[in-house]
Amino acid sequence: MKKLKALIKLIRVYQWTKSGFVLLPFVFSSHLHLVVAAPLSQESLDILLRLLLAFMGFSFLASSIYVINDFKDRKLDREDPRKQHRPLASGAIPSGLAFLVAAILLTLALCMGFYLNEATGMTFLAYFLMNLIYSAGAKRIVLLDVFIISAGFVLRVLAGAFALDVEASPWLLSSAFFLSLFLGFFKRYYEVRMSPAEAMIGGSYHSESLKSFINITASISIINYSIYTLQGTHAAANLFWTIPLVVLGIFRYYTLLQSPESVKDGNPSDILLADAFLIVTILLWLVLCAFLILHNEPLISPGLQP
Repeated sequence: MKKLKALIKLIRVYQWTKSGFVLLPFVFSSHLHLVVAAPLSQESLDILLRLLLAFMGFSFLASSIYVINDFKDRKLDREDPRKQHRPLASGAIPSGLAFLVAAILLTLALCMGFYLNEATGMTFLAYFLMNLIYSAGAKRIVLLDVFIISAGFVLRVLAGAFALDVEASPWLLSSAFFLSLFLGFFKRYYEVRMSPAEAMIGGSYHSESLKSFINITASISIINYSIYTLQGTHAAANLFWTIPLVVLGIFRYYTLLQSPESVKDGNPSDILLADAFLIVTILLWLVLCAFLILHNEPLISPGLQP
């Protein structure tokens, strides 16, 4: 039982919340109409299966990368009081087993991706290779590190779009990019506040400049999303009613900057899972988006239009 718990901790199942970005193209596509209108039809079940494979595939892919990174950083983690209890650093999981787990997860992820279609599989592969570059040294280059993390969220959205064979709106991609920049700079802010200077990831960031980056990306995220609701693909759906929820969610997240010491490892996913206010806000946003699109837009040609 202890070994199983250590394995679950090793692959960081709680981080699978990030794969939720894979589901966004479904919410903003005409597939939503089909599934709601006939949830048990063969076409709807196929759509839901493809979504599940895309979500689980990307989750397995991310977990394989976490295992590889933990193996690479295991010696440094042993010297960090916050990370010394990780399965590889503590010795709870032997290196050989960790490599086997990573290989199985990566194989399953790529099989799921290419089973869906070539575009999804290539997106999975691009994400994996990009993260190898990140781990090999890009994570210590100021700004580039956070931009690579943000590109990973954009690839999640693209994977969801490719899996459903819909077109990913540039508005959706840009919103995901700017929001993930905001989350990425928050993570670096946490590290500056909580980690020893010599162990810092992302090079020589400073808390004041990171505060500015956080302010800028939060503002751009809100402005970009607001313009999208008024002039973008789903302007006719009156999505502007969802703007207050987006602002509320970002502001709620922003207030957590005041006490970074309460955040485990500085991961956005930890806050998402721990903060009931934020969870409810995100769920309300999703439900309201779906309701407005279903109520105000007729079923037209499938997919997202730019």
